[in-house]
Amino acid sequence: MSAWSKLLNSVFPAFEETEREKPKGMLYIAEETPGLPTSFAVAGQHAIVLLMLVVYTVIVGREIGLSQEELRGFVSMGIVAAGIATFLQGTTTRFGSGHLVVHLPTPVTMAGFIAVSVTFGVGAAAGATILSGIIVMGLSRLLPKLRSVFPAEVAGVLLALLGLSLVEGGARRFTGFNGARLDTPSILIATTTLVVIIGLSVWTSGRLKLFAIVIGTASGLIVATILGRFGQTELRVVTEQPLFSLPFSGYTLPTPTLILAATIPILLIEVISAVDSIGTGVAIDKINNAKWHRADMPMIARLVTCHGIGVLLAGLFGINSIGTSSANLGLAHASGVASRKVGQIAGLMLVVLAFLPQVSTFITQIPQPVVGAILVYTAGYMLVAGMELVLSRMLNSRRTFMIGLGITVGSVVLLMPEIISGAPENLKPILGSALTLGTVTAMTLNMIFRIGIAQSGTIQLTGIESLAKLTDFLEEKGEDWGARRQIMMRAGMAVGEALEKLSCSGITNWPVDLKVSYDEYKITLELDYEGKPIILSVAKPLSLEALMEDDDDDALDEMVSNVSGMLIGQLADKVESKSDNGRSTLKLVFDH
Repeated sequence: MSAWSKLLNSVFPAFEETEREKPKGMLYIAEETPGLPTSFAVAGQHAIVLLMLVVYTVIVGREIGLSQEELRGFVSMGIVAAGIATFLQGTTTRFGSGHLVVHLPTPVTMAGFIAVSVTFGVGAAAGATILSGIIVMGLSRLLPKLRSVFPAEVAGVLLALLGLSLVEGGARRFTGFNGARLDTPSILIATTTLVVIIGLSVWTSGRLKLFAIVIGTASGLIVATILGRFGQTELRVVTEQPLFSLPFSGYTLPTPTLILAATIPILLIEVISAVDSIGTGVAIDKINNAKWHRADMPMIARLVTCHGIGVLLAGLFGINSIGTSSANLGLAHASGVASRKVGQIAGLMLVVLAFLPQVSTFITQIPQPVVGAILVYTAGYMLVAGMELVLSRMLNSRRTFMIGLGITVGSVVLLMPEIISGAPENLKPILGSALTLGTVTAMTLNMIFRIGIAQSGTIQLTGIESLAKLTDFLEEKGEDWGARRQIMMRAGMAVGEALEKLSCSGITNWPVDLKVSYDEYKITLELDYEGKPIILSVAKPLSLEALMEDDDDDALDEMVSNVSGMLIGQLADKVESKSDNGRSTLKLVFDH
């Protein structure tokens, strides 16, 4: 093997098929191929979901001052970039995950792209996006190791600030506020849209819930038509477009330029977005495998590589960035079809649709109140998603200050934009970006507050009465590490069950030494004691009816002991019990 081949394999690993067991309820998993009717029907649904969320590209285009013709090309190029990335994800190459992973314009990068474009021009935003895509591709193998720099709390701060940054634009469009008064028809249109979206999201399930935004948009268009805010004028603009044209016609691709002040905010957001796409990889892997135990890191590295390619394409096309879609993951699960062939077909569909200008033009004609309702919905969702990420981790005073100050610093820019009026022009995109300032503040405090915190700890347990001491110990360590609360609860239950088993069976001489270690991927607990190893499997099937009839106390104790061992195995993701020279070790691993 040549040096070049070795380097290529080390940076971009070749595709390897994962051994899977099809989950119940799934009709087709990644490597299976449905018939053409099924493939096209499901792929069409994925394409429709994406087309509705292209509204984020419309918002960006309008905010940076594009004309109607330029906006149509801007939207078409966004659809092309999403289609290519979606197709590539479905391929079995070193640049695709081999899964049904759909890419779409993401609201996460809107604010940064708009701020940079308005201050430095679209070329500077394009240059920053191109560089970000290249860096994400290069970091695809390293991003998992950077999770300590971008923990869930930092991502939560970013999402919360993103939600706050969308409120003003969404509210203005929602109410039709022009600086003097509210517009009643706008409020009626937007309210109808939002009520339908929320109603379907809350009180329905399955595919109907997944198409909540699509149906809500359609409802808003109906009300807008009744109130005279959407009709012949807008449809005439659509029908005047040719049936076929090149996607970039009408939109001149900008010349990319690199400006440091423009690059920093976009790069920061893109790296965090790429870290978030690791979660997409874990989710799609679980959907395809009933015996999923841990993340398939080579696959996730390829997925992140493709994510970087999508960002690179967006930069080359001069549009706002694209990312992986959680809505389409839900659709894959609900439909029971996660075939990679469907992803390839969906990607090709999107590219073809980009050559039909009437499609992109129709999207650009969606009334402002409908767009406002979608933005308000998105803002609320982002705020809650951010809080959910923050609260998923155990918090101590260090992490509380990190989160609180990050959100406070970002909110200052949102609430007092005039505070940066005296700053140098080339620094205003950084100092004026709530996302950048808030996230950088949280990241910096996170790294500072990690100083002095050991990644492992030990405690000596003297008997079953040590359970309270164990609980306090695990809670303290979980708060220091910012561990997921659910994982630490499972760990405490598993160790408690092990101590109960050791105490009742009398197979150990106390004390028991417990060592706990942590990284961003797993939490490992090791119990070391003098005595016999804990039996974790059932030696033979036991009949509860026979036990009750025979009144066999020894057999009943054996059954309880076996159940306890099985419970430990169910709580932990990996269990290992061994013995050497009279001392035994029980090792419990919990995926984080």
